[in-house]
Amino acid sequence: MKKFGIIGLGKFGATAARELAGLGCKVTVVDRNENRARQLADEVDTALVADARHKEQLENMDVAGFDTWLVAIGRDPHASILVTLHLKELGATSIVAKANSRDHARILEKVGATQVVIPEEQMAVRMAHSLARSDLVDFLPLTGDYLISEVKPAAQFVGKRLLDIDLRDEREVQIVAIRHGEGGLTPAPSAGHVVAEDEVWIVLGREGDIEELRRL
Repeated sequence: MKKFGIIGLGKFGATAARELAGLGCKVTVVDRNENRARQLADEVDTALVADARHKEQLENMDVAGFDTWLVAIGRDPHASILVTLHLKELGATSIVAKANSRDHARILEKVGATQVVIPEEQMAVRMAHSLARSDLVDFLPLTGDYLISEVKPAAQFVGKRLLDIDLRDEREVQIVAIRHGEGGLTPAPSAGHVVAEDEVWIVLGREGDIEELRRL
């Protein structure tokens, strides 16, 4: 039975933990947020409350005894880099780390990650290949209450950079691709992209948040 350690229990980490446990793997989860750890306590083998940014809190976890560690820390690149470094120094031989950008990914690899995933970018690439074989994606349900859908950007967003209207601040919605008025498609648009009036966003998120975005 493979043994996995997961640090960071946001949507990405928690989903990975549940899936691995469901596949019969031995799973230990770690998060500094007690509520997040408690929510998974009955679904995994071990749920620990600890701040993995502090190396001493990892030292009694037998880090080297795990087949793979998943560093699933979300919006704090510094924390994910630090935790990856700690795991490497404590003898972890397989470290999969979540990155927010390619620069972040390169740093994670340099400090010890054996595999780096950029979920939004990888989703966008798969979406682009799918769209290239279809004229329209209006609605694609995923697991739980998540879905992929097309949304016309509100007038208040036109002329602004995506960086300045980060949808993740107020609702759980990610722009995975943009369909342009002339028919082109941009997967994983950059933060510097300026919103045009005739473009359509292809978004990933909770159904309620997407509907709220439509009403703006």
